[in-house]
Amino acid sequence: MTAGAFYRDAWRRLPRDFGYMALTAVLLGTLYAAFPAAIFGGGLHDLFNPFVLLMFFIALFVARWLGQFEKLRIGWADPSPIRPVDWTPRWQQNWWTRTGSAVANPHYWLYLLHAAVVYPLAALFTVGAGALLFAGFLWPIALAGVAFVNGMSAQYFGWDTTSVVGFGALGLLSMAASVVLFPLWARGSVLAHFWIDLGLLGGFRAEQLERRVAGLQASRAGAVTAEGQALRQIERDLHDGPQQRLVRLRMDLSAAERAFDKDPEKAKQLIGEASEHAKDALDELRALSRGFAPPILLDRGLVAALEALVARTPIPVGFDVRLPEGLELATEIQRNVYFTVSELLTNTTKHAGASTAGVYLGLVVDASGVWYLTVSVTDDGRGGARPQEGHGIEGLMGRMRALDGELTVSSPEGGPTEATARIPLGALNGVPVARV
Repeated sequence: MTAGAFYRDAWRRLPRDFGYMALTAVLLGTLYAAFPAAIFGGGLHDLFNPFVLLMFFIALFVARWLGQFEKLRIGWADPSPIRPVDWTPRWQQNWWTRTGSAVANPHYWLYLLHAAVVYPLAALFTVGAGALLFAGFLWPIALAGVAFVNGMSAQYFGWDTTSVVGFGALGLLSMAASVVLFPLWARGSVLAHFWIDLGLLGGFRAEQLERRVAGLQASRAGAVTAEGQALRQIERDLHDGPQQRLVRLRMDLSAAERAFDKDPEKAKQLIGEASEHAKDALDELRALSRGFAPPILLDRGLVAALEALVARTPIPVGFDVRLPEGLELATEIQRNVYFTVSELLTNTTKHAGASTAGVYLGLVVDASGVWYLTVSVTDDGRGGARPQEGHGIEGLMGRMRALDGELTVSSPEGGPTEATARIPLGALNGVPVARV
């Protein structure tokens, strides 16, 4: 960012920055008046007083609350993300041990350091710098006001005309400099507090990696479970459907073969029944094959497959695609997105009682710069869709978790229903990609 762009951005952010610093000035006086005096006002020997030790322990939780409040304030002034903190108690046996585990959590001590030492000192410097700017703007006005009210003249101070003009020019220059520097002070002060908060109030990178690993392990377990359930379901469907049809077909053909010489009419009837069983088995196999990737998805990509899926849906479905030209998606992402949309549209036509639906496919980027593939399916049906264990929506959520993504469903009673899947595009690095 150039200096000019930074200065323009400082003016644009000035209302929020000044609001943050104004409240900082209020908190500065409160913290200096109450917090250090309450703990250290009696001298270092009081640190061994049991009551003071109890207050010190309570101060850990007060500091946590103050730190979270500070993160809300800095997030309002500057939306740059700060890593979340893991507040999970180190000891889980009972309420006393969970509460006492605060002393073993380094974040409590960092928050206490922030509240008792670093934040007051930083606020003292930033608010003090702002006070100097205010003084630079106000002193010429105050001096001129005093002179006007008391009817003082230049001769009263022993000044000549040149001194008056020079002093007036100095006052105007001071006011102009204060106005020019004011947004830079506000922006610089907010950035200073942000970097302090980032270092003391943010979570550790190791914790973030641990949560990431735990999430990936859960996703992997969910994917394995979902895959096993899908295989068992296919096995049951094949056993209860086409397999029974084929067994009956074989029996009918054997009976027709035995009856062919003695009773041709009976054999003809059995062959006709066998043909019906073969047709039914073929229909059931086609229905089961919908759970596998269609050829169009492998040959022409995700967009073409979704267009074909939308075209054969019984109700009118709008299809809005906003993907950049040349974007390549991992094969697993394409396959799971296709089946997710297929399942959601099936639910829409079978259960929602919808007259129209819509499918959206596009990209979004979050505050940390991570790009997500976003897929939304909406309908004007009766609503009331809820994830239930072992049912379709829960299975789709498992699909998304396996891709390190998520599926959210908004379906109030009476509709409309909106299901949105978000998949990070970096989740499958190294997996072969296919064209969109």
